[in-house]
Amino acid sequence: MNAEELLDIGLTCQLKGQLEKAEDYLKKALVQDPKIRGAHLGLGDINLKQSRFDIAKEMYTKEIALNPRSVKARIELANVNIIKGEEDKALLNFEKALSLSSNDWRACKGMGYVYFLKGELSKAAGWLKMANDGNEEDLAVHFWLTLVYFQHGLTTQVDTEIEKVKAICRNIEKFTDKQELVVAYVLGKVAVIQGKHKEAIKYLEDLRKRIKIKNRKRIELGLIYDETDILKTLAEVYDKSGEQALSNAIKKEIAGLTQKSF
Repeated sequence: MNAEELLDIGLTCQLKGQLEKAEDYLKKALVQDPKIRGAHLGLGDINLKQSRFDIAKEMYTKEIALNPRSVKARIELANVNIIKGEEDKALLNFEKALSLSSNDWRACKGMGYVYFLKGELSKAAGWLKMANDGNEEDLAVHFWLTLVYFQHGLTTQVDTEIEKVKAICRNIEKFTDKQELVVAYVLGKVAVIQGKHKEAIKYLEDLRKRIKIKNRKRIELGLIYDETDILKTLAEVYDKSGEQALSNAIKKEIAGLTQKSF
């Protein structure tokens, strides 16, 4: 088989979720043709899904070197930059993606999220609204808009976005285990905003039991979320519920995590 055929098989396997098989075919394609476009991008996606962020970053960088006009490679590299705490690099890559494809909703979403992380809420809201114009069904966009509006004190907009978040969560036909976790995270955070402390504790404690929190960011359903934030939110809710001992225990756990790098 030639490199193109190996690439096609690899990408098909990737779409089917057969990641090991896909990785094998994509690597074989690169052996035959080290400059073939798309193989590094596929390998980047596979490594990103498996939380091998350094390798994913390397693969996306190589894809961009071979195909400087690849919008997807730029956006995914920017997402890895966010996960690694490289927010300024992420902004540059999202901006480059937008220079190649103006108003790309995924790049707009990324810009909004980075500005949210930087605390520049007005800029975050503007970019997230542009992303929403491009795709009204994206869970992450509505979730981050909820947080932005909440911090701005815009109650009506918060309520509207919460309803959209819940509708999207209900409409996802079949959850994988990882998707169930991220939906629980989102609904837990939303319950905090609504002041529903018992509901928030239910979601967040369930998450705490089901995942080993390692002070790192994850990505699923297009949502980059922070594992440590699960604990921080729980501590906040226990504080508000008058459960000081539980809150203090969680704060000690957070202190232990933040001494380690992810």
